[in-house]
Amino acid sequence: MTIYLKDLCTNSTKKVVMCLLLVAAISKLTGQSIETSIVQSFDAARKNALQEKMFVHTDKDFYLAGEICWFKIYTVDAFFHQPLDLSTVAYAELLDKNNQPVIQAKISLKSGGGDGSVYIPFTLNSGYYKLRAYSKWMKNFGPDYYFEKAIRIINTQQIPILSKAPVTPLYDIQFFPEGGNLVNGIQSKVAFKVLDQKGIGTSCTGILVNDHNDTLQKFETTKFGMGNFMFTPVARMHYSAIINLPDGKKVVKDLPVAYNNGYVMHLEPGSEKLTITVQATANENGQQPAIVYLFVHTRGSVKTALTANVSNGIASFSVSKSLLGDGISHFTVFNNKRLPVCERLYFKNPAEKLVVKMTTDEKVYGFRKKITIGINANGNDAKPLEADMSMAVYKVDSLQSPAASGIGEYLWLSSDLPGNIESPEYYFNNTNDAAKAADNLMLTNGWRRFRWEDILKDKKPMFTYEPECNGHVITGKVINSLTNSPAPGVDAYFSVPGTTRFRTAVSDPEGRLRFEIKNFVGTPGIILQAKSGNATTYQVQIDNPFDSSYSPGKLPLFEMPVKAPLTLQDQNTGMQVLNIYHGDTIRKLDVTMVDTSKFFGYPNQFFLLDNYVRFATMEEVLREYVSTVNVRRRGGKYHLPVFNDGEVFGEIFDNDPLVLLDGVPVFDMDKIIQYDPLKVRTLESVTRKYFYGHQAFDGIVNLKTYHGNLEGFELDPTATVLDYEGLQLQREFYSPVYETPEQISSHLPDFRNVLNWLPNIKTGKSGKYQTVFYSADLPGKYVAVVQALTADGKTASSQVFFEIK
Repeated sequence: MTIYLKDLCTNSTKKVVMCLLLVAAISKLTGQSIETSIVQSFDAARKNALQEKMFVHTDKDFYLAGEICWFKIYTVDAFFHQPLDLSTVAYAELLDKNNQPVIQAKISLKSGGGDGSVYIPFTLNSGYYKLRAYSKWMKNFGPDYYFEKAIRIINTQQIPILSKAPVTPLYDIQFFPEGGNLVNGIQSKVAFKVLDQKGIGTSCTGILVNDHNDTLQKFETTKFGMGNFMFTPVARMHYSAIINLPDGKKVVKDLPVAYNNGYVMHLEPGSEKLTITVQATANENGQQPAIVYLFVHTRGSVKTALTANVSNGIASFSVSKSLLGDGISHFTVFNNKRLPVCERLYFKNPAEKLVVKMTTDEKVYGFRKKITIGINANGNDAKPLEADMSMAVYKVDSLQSPAASGIGEYLWLSSDLPGNIESPEYYFNNTNDAAKAADNLMLTNGWRRFRWEDILKDKKPMFTYEPECNGHVITGKVINSLTNSPAPGVDAYFSVPGTTRFRTAVSDPEGRLRFEIKNFVGTPGIILQAKSGNATTYQVQIDNPFDSSYSPGKLPLFEMPVKAPLTLQDQNTGMQVLNIYHGDTIRKLDVTMVDTSKFFGYPNQFFLLDNYVRFATMEEVLREYVSTVNVRRRGGKYHLPVFNDGEVFGEIFDNDPLVLLDGVPVFDMDKIIQYDPLKVRTLESVTRKYFYGHQAFDGIVNLKTYHGNLEGFELDPTATVLDYEGLQLQREFYSPVYETPEQISSHLPDFRNVLNWLPNIKTGKSGKYQTVFYSADLPGKYVAVVQALTADGKTASSQVFFEIK
């Protein structure tokens, strides 16, 4: 299936698309020069590949089995970081160290956000788990672009099995020539990074040697295990680095092989401008390149396209920093054949920021006291800004500390780089050391949300997954039960027993089908059936909506917190007390979200059969009471055509109506006639032609039993019956109130370590918000953490501390 931006569905999405169409326009470029064609190809590809990013704010990062993890999902477009109202469903998963899902949930999204919660079961082992979130549309671009974060879980009811064998440190050592490749005879900047087995940058020193074991260069790491050095390779010579590791060992690592011909780029940052130098050698035919092109974009927004002549093998470009967008920009060098030959990244600290200040009415509170927190959201100019926020208030101890990075660090930096970024908040400091560290980070990473080879061929992307714009989309395939092959052109039916959540679909030429179900919440059983004419030899197979592919990112190594046994014991006691006294409250789901409306609206006839004399057979019920249904028998089979309430009085439809029993379609009228009428509570009929999806029905007869569970009705053996989880029902965060003397003196213990969770804070035009909650019975230090996002993509994280004594 091919999906383009013009096919996407919401008004806000269309506004984003219009922005995408306008931002990259470079009006001064005329004709069909190479730089113009590159820009046009890139712009055309971007228009057809609107992408989402997600950020998940969890109430904390450490949990005990038996606790609830609360979270808020922010969905933005990948280019401008503005809230994106494209997908209405987010898929959240908790994966173990083997990438096996242990918890999965579908979260409802609206206006670029959604919130949910998951109960951490006692079946989980202690360890690190990966929380990831994505939409169906994001599956088109792969798991490397999903939101991921590590959370730590300890199960106090299980004794962890710890290995007594000594752990041998393993190091990941990589070298990255600036621009992509080393070329013999041309000086290059070579960046490097050294990570330990936990994925943490480690300090080391090293020397660069050649085949003759001559020492050519000394180097050392600076920040987070990264650094760089300048180096000129020579033809027919190989180079290695001898690295001195913290454990006293030495490791020899080969440098990438240098090419005899090619291009080398170097970016030199200045106070206001960036100087990009490109050096090139003659090709195999001895021809020196005469011209090169520089293309610069920030997350898909074209910033400039420049041309430079090559003189004595050197070309130079100058780019003002003011031209660049905030965050990560790509600098790509092309030769005169439109082929990309060099690329590197550059990071610009966002200038326009959201500033969120938080205040508490006191610094220290007693037990069960009112706490007031005020929030102020302003721009750089101190003017108030409207913002969407989420706030968590929790206890800080040796097991749980405040997260150092938040939504801004993720959207502007981490989300556009592969793997885990150590301490991303550091790169947002306005210091020379932070700028140098950021440049090393850019040199050791290369990340694209596109493929240049496809862009330059003007190849339109083929998308497998459509965006879920109007609700959850269940996809599957109709299979011929006799041949086990896909069956095209077959009518398929989706139903939820006990409801009128009924949908129809027709399988495509490949047997594929889809059911779009708006507001499909809860965990009901679903029934899928397929039928073509009088044949029911078809089965429906449903796709797993969750992604079974995973990013290569690894979880941190887990170690039990042996230095904090009392803290762990206290948290365990608090968790158990909370579950014993308030378990029903904290795990209660809001069932009012379930949609019970009928898809066909109001019937023409309605019967509450308890108000009538009960007959022994359904045939008697239909003949005596339901005047709109004409019971007939043809060829030894019963038929139930409905009188057509149309222009011709007394006309009867030729075909059987759509007959539903507890919302499930029944195709064999004999089964309805044979069903026990004493199990049927209500009966209603629709006496008109009813068009629904791809199908038209000659009326509807809807029967409902007392318990809504089909009451022993035998389904066709080809029906597919599944327990299927819809969108997650909401929980209400438990936050007791202590206003009266009786409430304050209650003997029920209150050992909450999370005092408040507010996923949907709106500051309004004043930029202000105030919330009130109450302290618990646990003394200690607490923090309130806020994540914030504005409509134009500004981000902020803020926190405020207080104590309870």
